[in-house]
Amino acid sequence: MKPHIQFKIDRDLILSIIVGVIGSLVALSMFFLSGYMVTQSALGAPLFALMVLIASVKLFGFIRAIARYIERLLSHRATFTMLRNVRVQFFKHLIPVVPDVYRKFNSSDLIARMIGRVEALQNIYLRVYYPPVVIGVTAIISTIVMIYFSYVHAIIICISMIATLVVIPWLSAKRARILKRQVNKVQGDFLNQFYDYKEGYEELDRFGRTEFYKKQVLHQLDDYEAAQAKEQRFLSLYEYSLNIVSMIALFFTLYLGVVQVQNQELDVVYLTSIVLMMLTLFEQAIPMSNVAYFKADTDEAFHDIDEVIAHPMKQGVEAMHLEVLPTEPLYKVRDLNFKYWNQSSYVLQDIQLSIDKGEHVAIIGPSGSGKSSLLQLMLGLYQSDKGEILLNHQDITNIVDEEKYSQINALLQTQQLFDGTVRENLFTDKDDVELRNVLANLGLDHIDLDRYITISGNTLSGGEIQRLGIARLLLRDVPIWIMDEPTTALDIYHTDSVMDIIHTKAQTLIVATHDLRLLPYFDKIVVMSEGEIVESGSYQSLITERGYLYQMVEMNVS
Repeated sequence: MKPHIQFKIDRDLILSIIVGVIGSLVALSMFFLSGYMVTQSALGAPLFALMVLIASVKLFGFIRAIARYIERLLSHRATFTMLRNVRVQFFKHLIPVVPDVYRKFNSSDLIARMIGRVEALQNIYLRVYYPPVVIGVTAIISTIVMIYFSYVHAIIICISMIATLVVIPWLSAKRARILKRQVNKVQGDFLNQFYDYKEGYEELDRFGRTEFYKKQVLHQLDDYEAAQAKEQRFLSLYEYSLNIVSMIALFFTLYLGVVQVQNQELDVVYLTSIVLMMLTLFEQAIPMSNVAYFKADTDEAFHDIDEVIAHPMKQGVEAMHLEVLPTEPLYKVRDLNFKYWNQSSYVLQDIQLSIDKGEHVAIIGPSGSGKSSLLQLMLGLYQSDKGEILLNHQDITNIVDEEKYSQINALLQTQQLFDGTVRENLFTDKDDVELRNVLANLGLDHIDLDRYITISGNTLSGGEIQRLGIARLLLRDVPIWIMDEPTTALDIYHTDSVMDIIHTKAQTLIVATHDLRLLPYFDKIVVMSEGEIVESGSYQSLITERGYLYQMVEMNVS
């Protein structure tokens, strides 16, 4: 069963509904008595009788105010509790599917779902389910009481409330969902376009393309405003329909009331009371004018949130086998196919690869050949569409993450820094002497451990950031190293010294690189092109065969 956001019936919600019904009934009673008082005063009722009615009306007004305050307090507390629970559920379900979820959603879309769509659920109690429940219960009680005075007006209440609470919202729900989905899509397109424009502004400015992208952003904004206007016209029509129902009901209330009075079927003293009570009942139904919009909004929010947390991702439950079988390779990749959700063609196709314990393997190939995707799959960050990756004869996606990463050092193409000192960014409890030794070996002895760096890394060079990432790995004693372009930001001197350290430290090493100078130092070379392994073997054997690697080396020399 796919995971989805779950709701629990909150005690505050039930109490708020009860108090809301009491408040609505008190309001109806207050205006019923007001109408009765007006009629009695017109008929010359004694002053003491009118004083009793006035005091009763005042008392009902006071009770109504208290009930409304308590109802708002309880309903808002229930809403905040619900939002807290939704955020916790969403976060718990999101963590296991990261980063595989990025195959389907980009960062801006995911952030919008994490924040905007969760926030949209604040209306589910206050503006979607609370109004029809409270008004419905109030209308049922009013209908039952009204039978005592006039069965005709009881029928009017029943029919008008069915139209207001059931028929019109039901007829409008599908159209409201379609419009809300369109608005959300256009809004997402606009936010994506704006995010790209904002993040890439400096690059666009250097190439003189700011105006072009600005026009695209403004065009998306116009589309968004047009979609909102279309939605607003529908909501106005929906509200107009509710007003028409209330006007027709009030017309028949007066007309049939007069007929009943003339036929002596209704005491005239109750006619004004009934009219005022009907007016109050329809005033209580005003929140129904927003139900269609907020119902569509919350339904779409549920869909967007559940789509993220239901992302198919196998969770590891097996303990990792630490002893490598002598007859089996450490890593075994079989029949592997992989693609991202927004792509029609496969990034990797029919990958077959074996890596023995203690082997140092280099993966090379042009940009876009699938090297990074293969390494990320070997790390268990993504799941393949077909095939399997075995780590010590275990499917890597079945291994518990904590145990898996306790045996693997990973370096991706970009290094994540955090606001804090260099010491805090090395992620270790080892003493300062060892930290300084590692930094010195990497040519970073000029960086003080207490130096403050930011999440953007603006105070460090690209090479320094890369070597800090490598320092994190050197401070961990693990046997398997998987590295994506570890020397891409380093000069030749630092490249050679860093790779010497890595070869010495790593027991099993898998490196994706474009630097052909490094290849002779590896036990096996895997050559990739267009998502496929075109050849593999030792450096000397591949050069002798004069295949793809030989052509790349010759091209690099020339």
